[in-house]
Amino acid sequence: MALKGCGAAALIGLMALCAGAPPTRAQADAGGDREFITFQVENDLFANFANTDRHYTNGLQAAWLSKPRRDLPQWLADLSSPPIYSLIFPTGNFDRKSHRTGIAIGHAIFTPDSTATTAYLPDERPYAAWLHMTFSLQSVRSSSITGEAWQDQWKLDLGVVGPSAQGEFVQNEWHKLIGANQANGWDNQIKDEIGVNISFERAWRSSTINAAPQRGLQTDFIPYTIVSLGNVQTYAGLGGTFRFGFSLPDDFGPTRIYPGVGGSEWFEPKAAGCNCYLFAGFEGRAIARDVFLDGNTFRDSVSIDKKHFVHDLKLGAVFVLWDARFSFTHVFRSKEYEGQPKADQFGSISVNFAL
Repeated sequence: MALKGCGAAALIGLMALCAGAPPTRAQADAGGDREFITFQVENDLFANFANTDRHYTNGLQAAWLSKPRRDLPQWLADLSSPPIYSLIFPTGNFDRKSHRTGIAIGHAIFTPDSTATTAYLPDERPYAAWLHMTFSLQSVRSSSITGEAWQDQWKLDLGVVGPSAQGEFVQNEWHKLIGANQANGWDNQIKDEIGVNISFERAWRSSTINAAPQRGLQTDFIPYTIVSLGNVQTYAGLGGTFRFGFSLPDDFGPTRIYPGVGGSEWFEPKAAGCNCYLFAGFEGRAIARDVFLDGNTFRDSVSIDKKHFVHDLKLGAVFVLWDARFSFTHVFRSKEYEGQPKADQFGSISVNFAL
């Protein structure tokens, strides 16, 4: 897959362009009363530098996030920050608050290591696909004095797992287009099942620390927690992201598709010029259910014994260029099922546009 070698070169080139970009009015107000659209792709080809498909092999998502909403019903605004959750992970003092709503459509594909055979492979990850829509409620509370901020996100996923998610069509039509080998084992995929999942995430962004004031370098830390319930994925997670760069934007870092934890689809540059940074993070999840490994909920299907604790390490870069934010994340994921020969790697590319 020829895209493999392009990610790093494109990223370096765009960062150089960003560093030399002249200040614009749009950079100054990109996060305020604007809406955002996001396009994302995740694929193992961005990380492995080889023409392979294995495990979580591809994810696609397009999302829209509204302007700050001032017309939300009071009960929905109250729900945005659950009192019970706040007893465990409280927010601090804040004097600014905003609510946004969003919608996204996403698709994910999972395959075993060996995709050439038509036979069922009981010791490998099952074939599976997940086509869904995500409805989100996002609330941000921040302090104009300390610079700290808290972001709460509710997400409701509604979709389908199985042949109706069209994983075989998407993968093999793409392979046909680029001249790659077909995946031949899709007759052994997880069966059709309606998927319903709800999750809540809280993130905290620390005050910005001027690491090297004379050079304009800054750093901050963004820890987060998440709880997810449903027949697709049920888990609890804890993670964090360190950012280091020039004029760190007032956001929560880049978003992800699978699982969709951490980050924000909105961004707000702090200054004209280069709002760019490098980041590193860690995330751990305690998993009770994963339909892509456990198989169907209400009937027999292909499955494999999952590991109940999975962690991700991530490294990446983000930069803002006029009304757009570009990011690349390299994810190192621990083994997800018993007997998995080695841990996984994949890359995540996202582009956000302020409208």
